[in-house]
Amino acid sequence: MTHLIVSFLPLAVCAFWSVAIATHLWEQGNRAALRQLLLWTVTATLLYGGHFVFFNRMTSLIPVSDTVYVVCNLLVYPLYLYYLTMLTMGTVSNRQRWLTMLPPIIIGIVVAIIYTMMSGDECHQFVDTYLYKNSLQGLSGLAMAQAVVHHLAKGLFAIGVLTVLFLGIRRIHRYNRLIDSIYADNDDKRLYGITTILILMVLTGILSFAVNAVGRFVFLSSEIPFAVLACFFSCLLYMLCYRGFVQQFSFADIAREECEDTMEVAPQEGYSHLLQKIDDEKLYLQPGLTLAELAQMLGTNRTMLSKMVNEETGMPFAEFINRKRIAYIKRLEKEHPELRKEELAKHAGYTSMRSFYRNYHLYSDTSGHMFDASIAE
Repeated sequence: MTHLIVSFLPLAVCAFWSVAIATHLWEQGNRAALRQLLLWTVTATLLYGGHFVFFNRMTSLIPVSDTVYVVCNLLVYPLYLYYLTMLTMGTVSNRQRWLTMLPPIIIGIVVAIIYTMMSGDECHQFVDTYLYKNSLQGLSGLAMAQAVVHHLAKGLFAIGVLTVLFLGIRRIHRYNRLIDSIYADNDDKRLYGITTILILMVLTGILSFAVNAVGRFVFLSSEIPFAVLACFFSCLLYMLCYRGFVQQFSFADIAREECEDTMEVAPQEGYSHLLQKIDDEKLYLQPGLTLAELAQMLGTNRTMLSKMVNEETGMPFAEFINRKRIAYIKRLEKEHPELRKEELAKHAGYTSMRSFYRNYHLYSDTSGHMFDASIAE
């Protein structure tokens, strides 16, 4: 009974999030690439359904469940990259679509055809010898062909895991850099918990790779390692799904919110003039300030302003604004020690205390002429 419950845990987690995400999409519509996340959770549910059949030795179902398992095992990591790409870039290229879907489907069709062509004895021999003992001894004909296809699938799985980890980490970092270059208040827009997401991706990738390499059969007679692994995977899956479900912002929102204007900076107004205007008018104290809004206040466009900030300060927009805000707060603390942190945050334009505390700890050591000038009376 314990074995049955433990083997059901990953399946239950993925099924729970599939229902939760589908319900949200039905009631409130799509946001932050939730449709793609739903596709991933449904695929993961089918994958762990195959695990459930295998670990509970439901051998009569294995020709069907193993075919589904092979397809979903090859799809699950590329589909997560598909989700991350939609989240961080807003679109997926046709090439990525084909590379995501075509190999698993082809392998799945081949596996299904071979199972269909197998006799009962050949099927029993393959399941008992290869799937449950990870051996090729005594296999021949269609049973051997099926084993070769499964080996090929393991190789493709390893390539998929490594590709997703490499590209996924790059895309998350690139997206957060973009957010930092556009929004001063970015706590609700970044892929928050980025460290958590990256750690979860790496851990799941390493564990999946290891289990796939040694074979699931290893855990059939090892109750404690199997229970630990199943519970650990269930926790990882839950946290991955949770991080995606609570994400409110994505690249699509940037595209909707930001419109490049066509204003040009007058030739006589150089970078120093714009920086001075930001300081003189304390424009950095505007709540919810974005690059586009600041560019409009300065009579320029986002591209030129972003270039100015990077060239003159060597910082992304978010750091530039928040360093000025924290320098302003440090001055207020000295002049008005009676002010509470909430009041300081409000004076400096922060709309959330989470954002205030994060930036306060990051930039409390702010010093130098650029930031002192910004708070001069």
